Amino acid sequence: MSSERRSQLGIDVGGTSIKGAVVDLRTGELAGAIHSELTPSAATPDDVAAAIGRIASAVEWRGPVGVALPGVINGLTLRHAPNLAAEWATEGALTDLRAPTGANAVTINDADAAGLAELTYGNTGLESHGLTIVLTFGTGIGSALLHNGELIANSELGGLVGPEGCFEELASGRAISAERLTPCDWARRAQPFFDEIEVILNPARWVVGGGLSESFDSFASKLKLSKPISVAHLGVHAGIVGAAVFAAHEHRMRMPELVR
Repeated sequence: MSSERRSQLGIDVGGTSIKGAVVDLRTGELAGAIHSELTPSAATPDDVAAAIGRIASAVEWRGPVGVALPGVINGLTLRHAPNLAAEWATEGALTDLRAPTGANAVTINDADAAGLAELTYGNTGLESHGLTIVLTFGTGIGSALLHNGELIANSELGGLVGPEGCFEELASGRAISAERLTPCDWARRAQPFFDEIEVILNPARWVVGGGLSESFDSFASKLKLSKPISVAHLGVHAGIVGAAVFAAHEHRMRMPELVR
């Protein structure tokens, strides 16, 4: 039995909605419709697990599920996830996320999932062009560090704090919507954080994902950066695709044990 999978269900858990779709792993394209649910107001592990189960049932998926989560995955806990319930930070919280078959869901940080999708299906120069920083703008701001084709997991650049406040509170997609920020308004808030990250990490290029990718040009054109910036190759679907890729990778890694 081959350990290669041609399709995989990926689910992206956000502060506003939970979205999932089956992904064609050969191309990175969605192999079916996106199924979406509003993120429950409490957003406990049980709530999210139930939503994952409903999405899996809707696409008639049997098997492991890749799940992208908005926070730092530390063993079986999820930390620094302000848009989810506090229970995620308790030991063993991630064991509550199970596929309909009873198998554990495979979890990855949502921005790391977007970065993994970019590595797998995006710009081929990522294998040799130094550090690429992926920033995803949604309910919060997630980040992924890609260095010469490798993912450096669990960075949290959205948590940077400047004189006027926290990066993700000032410049996230939620802030743009709630405060009706124009591209110029947003750039004035975001520019100091881009400047600070450039000084500290000296990236070779930037990639923007999340909801901001849908209006990328109008916002990014207002920034003054020394390195090129582009929209994520898979746009708003990058989290779903990256979660699917990660789950398929974990499946391949575990197959030798399963067939012994």
